[in-house]
Amino acid sequence: MISQKKILVVEDNEINRAMLSEILSSEYQVLEAENGAVALDVLKEYGEGISLILLDIIMPVMDGYTFLAHVKADQAYSSIPVIVTTQSDGESDEVAALSHGAADFVAKPYRPQIILHRVASIINLRETAAVINMIQYDRLTGLYSKEFFYQRVKEILLQHPDRKYDILCSDIENFKLINDIFGIPAGDRLLCGVADMYTRLVGDKGICGRFNADQFACLLEHTAEYTDDMFIELGMEINSLSHAKNIVMKWGIYSIHDRGISVEQMCDRALLAANSIKGQYGKYCAAYDDQLRSRLLREQAITDGMEAALAEGQFEVYLQPKYRIKDDRLAGAEALVRWNHPEWGMQSPAYFIPLFEKNGFITKLDQYVWDRACAVLREWEDKGYPPLSVSVNVSRADIYNADIADILLNTIRRHRLPPSRLHLEITESAYTENPAQIIHTIGRLRELGFVIEMDDFGSGYSSLNMLNKMSIDILKLDMKFIQSETAKPVNQGILRFIMGLARWMNLGVVAEGVETREQLERLREIGCDYVQGYYFARPMPCGEFEALLRKERTTVDEEEAQAKERPWVEQWARVILVADEDAEYRSQVKKTFENNYQVVEAADGEAALACIASYENKIAVAILSMTLDGPDNFSVLEVLLREKSVWNIPVIATGPGDMQLEERVLDAGVDDFAGKPHTQKSLWNRALRAMGITASRERERTLQNEAYRDFLTGLLNRRGLEASVEALHKEDCPLAVYLFDLDNLKYINDSFGHGEGDRMLMKFSEIIRSHTRGTDILSRFGGDEFIVVMKQMRSEEMALKKGEEICRAVRESGWREGLVPACSAGIVIGNEEDGLNEMVKRADEALYNAKTANKGGCCLWKG
Repeated sequence: MISQKKILVVEDNEINRAMLSEILSSEYQVLEAENGAVALDVLKEYGEGISLILLDIIMPVMDGYTFLAHVKADQAYSSIPVIVTTQSDGESDEVAALSHGAADFVAKPYRPQIILHRVASIINLRETAAVINMIQYDRLTGLYSKEFFYQRVKEILLQHPDRKYDILCSDIENFKLINDIFGIPAGDRLLCGVADMYTRLVGDKGICGRFNADQFACLLEHTAEYTDDMFIELGMEINSLSHAKNIVMKWGIYSIHDRGISVEQMCDRALLAANSIKGQYGKYCAAYDDQLRSRLLREQAITDGMEAALAEGQFEVYLQPKYRIKDDRLAGAEALVRWNHPEWGMQSPAYFIPLFEKNGFITKLDQYVWDRACAVLREWEDKGYPPLSVSVNVSRADIYNADIADILLNTIRRHRLPPSRLHLEITESAYTENPAQIIHTIGRLRELGFVIEMDDFGSGYSSLNMLNKMSIDILKLDMKFIQSETAKPVNQGILRFIMGLARWMNLGVVAEGVETREQLERLREIGCDYVQGYYFARPMPCGEFEALLRKERTTVDEEEAQAKERPWVEQWARVILVADEDAEYRSQVKKTFENNYQVVEAADGEAALACIASYENKIAVAILSMTLDGPDNFSVLEVLLREKSVWNIPVIATGPGDMQLEERVLDAGVDDFAGKPHTQKSLWNRALRAMGITASRERERTLQNEAYRDFLTGLLNRRGLEASVEALHKEDCPLAVYLFDLDNLKYINDSFGHGEGDRMLMKFSEIIRSHTRGTDILSRFGGDEFIVVMKQMRSEEMALKKGEEICRAVRESGWREGLVPACSAGIVIGNEEDGLNEMVKRADEALYNAKTANKGGCCLWKG
């Protein structure tokens, strides 16, 4: 049921109110008030829900004219039409009522048909005006709406054919963030502030309109040239508003030369000019010109031809080789796309990929590249080439495709390939957009067996926290990042830190854009895994890449043949120890391994122990019989396992197929058990697996050690400090915990540069090394703070003396002319049960006291 319109009758005479209510109630809901004061209360309750007011002029408490003045002064009620009723129908009364803002005038006594007609007419007039107002004006700012702005511009241009006009459009960068962070009301206040600025800017020289959200436009009579200073001032004006926070507005200008195009096209051109400088720092305005027009025409031509180009095979897959850095061997490729246009020639992706990302065609092109890359891999596999992997790009649009996993799976299945042969590159910047969706999609693809690479790492978008959440396998370092970082001195930059982080997270690292030998050697020095770039090879057609594969296969074949001809030259560290009482068994093992390893035989326990003592860590794997003659069968095994922390020799135990024996040796710590009889192929596989596991453990131990070290000073970092303190025993106590702070590091960084500051940090680390014992724990706690834990500190006096000794050594280090380095120290004596955090907290209190009393001194904490 449609609710009735409400009419407020304001009349002090109860009989008159009843009469009006009787006349109107058949078509309207009637509200009554006996004077102006009561009527204002009714207005507060119903507001603009009241469609019309019938108002008597002569009333007690508050008369009609006073009430009318209140209504018209209040913006919330001023649009409600008012019909005045009086006893007189004189012209003076009518003029007085209309001058106070009344919409009409009726005299008493009331004539029902006249009242109903006038009420309906005025309500209809008000509603029509409201609709027109909604169409013509923006509700929030009061400026013209987009459609009415177009209409008014068209009229003005027709009225003044000889005048020069410009269309100016503006756009606020990242306006959505303002709404998200500060709330929609704050965003609305900002838009109203912009509207006010436009109104003042235009004055009587043009008109203003608001388009979508934060887009505004104005038609302005051309009186002077536009300068950056003008728009900088406008930006400052906006940012001076109390609710504005670092607002950046981009302006586009279209000078109207061609009046034959539509007003909508004129505004589009101004907005295109504004969009062309988005993201450019210090650039506030741009004019639509022939250059921009040519670019737009080019983009339109690309868009018009893209579907046909895909159908006709104009897009070609190029491959950029990826090399393993430790031996400069071909290890894979990245698939890139080129457009071989029949008229324009070969097109770089820089021309068309950004446009395809905007119009959505990138998803079709990506799927085409995935299919072609898999087809090439299948072809090479059928020809017997080494099984390389190929990396393909996955765009943001692909990530949001719910069917991406099925599309990729169908692609590799169609070409009979495992998922691991296709590496999926996802650009770093994509990880910041809807992280939950990215994490879910990537996790699913990784579970299916695809290898995930974060592309363009270091280009400035991702956070370490985001990196920690992502299920990825490989970091691809951004080309510009590589080029800038490798140009810095070895002890500066963050490349080494990133490499350590990748190792700690078990990630492979690929460096892009390697162009010089110096860059390659720097990357080799810090342990990068793979490189690609013009130093090795440019992207090339698949046919040229296949030629590289043929060359690679020939090289591998030649090296394998040479290895068979020189059994043990350069293989001295690869020794297989076979300790077994059966000479025939030893002979079989020798035949199995002799083409790749030096095989050393032992017929009994004593001979086995002698071999171990002689070859030590040159042994790649020991194949040890549990039924050896001589000493107790487990003596040799115990020696190997006891020295595993030093030599780390993988051990394969052999013996009769006895379940109890197998359990016993496995519990003792051997890597594998081979029950006799077994095939030599089985033994070969077991040996390779044991060596691989051992190598992996060794690598993990090395990486863990790196993860516990501060890359600049070589001291322990916080993680290393915590692990070392956890390993302390009671006999190490009491402990003296020192918290050192370099007093003037910030001054050195600011005055002489961070390179000088880093040298001071390294110098201080050398000082504390030279004044402590090898068994003490030394760490860089963070920034300019260092923690030293000295074991078995016998007295507070000795602890304080040692601290003062280190502080004095710093002062006397003679850092450089005109600069006297200094450090302060807080000291606490404690035991292992006190806990590291509590001891550091106490040492920090003591350090504060030391700094307050005298910088460059020590203070002992007193509980």
